[in-house]
Amino acid sequence: MYQVKFDYEAIDFLNSLSNNIKRRIYYKIISTKDNPHHYFEKLTGREDYKLRVGN
Repeated sequence: MYQVKFDYEAIDFLNSLSNNIKRRIYYKIISTKDNPHHYFEKLTGREDYKLRVGN
């Protein structure tokens, strides 16, 4: 199993959101630690990945 770490910038961003959106994003990220390769998709031409949380 993998470990999820939030940096201060991510925490500040989450805290700026409404509670229901903050919870959706947080729990989606935490749920990926069992199998992150299933959830994250590499962005073309970049070193970054994306995670779809929903509408």
